[in-house]
Amino acid sequence: MLRRKSANQFAWAILAFVSAMPAAASQAGIARTTSPAQHVVDALGLSGIVVGSDQIEFLSGVSSPRESMRVVSVTDSTTGTAKVKLRCQDNHECLPFYVLVHGLDEEKLSSRKLVLLPAAKVTSPQNIIRSGDHAILTLESPDSRMSFPVICLQNGVRGQRVRAVSTDRKQFFDAEVVAPGMLKGSL
Repeated sequence: MLRRKSANQFAWAILAFVSAMPAAASQAGIARTTSPAQHVVDALGLSGIVVGSDQIEFLSGVSSPRESMRVVSVTDSTTGTAKVKLRCQDNHECLPFYVLVHGLDEEKLSSRKLVLLPAAKVTSPQNIIRSGDHAILTLESPDSRMSFPVICLQNGVRGQRVRAVSTDRKQFFDAEVVAPGMLKGSL
């Protein structure tokens, strides 16, 4: 009976120790899981750009790396948004990727140690809709919404109004370009 009691006490002691480990880790400030956004915020902080995770927009899916990242380049922007290229310290951990950082103060951005790359100069906006492309037109009114396929009759950039026709070529529409393959209009 004495052995069984000491074995039970030992088991309870191990169980108490294991259950207390997460609490001890959080009290010590050890993060068990860190989001990719927090890794980006940490890398930007090391390069002199102090931002919050709510200012980060990922341009592609990124798995959470086990190692820290570093900033490779920053494309300066006059709109308060910068495009930042990052990569993991170990090239085998993750591929280089881009994020957008919103709400940057231009003075703070230009006073950093990293060299800012000039934004690409585009002589004319790139068409994201071309004549003959199939797209989805969404027509909205205050109380209804409907979407259907159309064929674009003009090239267009985001925000531009273009002509489109129904796939049976019986109805014509004037719609605004929203994204590649997406148009919107009103009823």
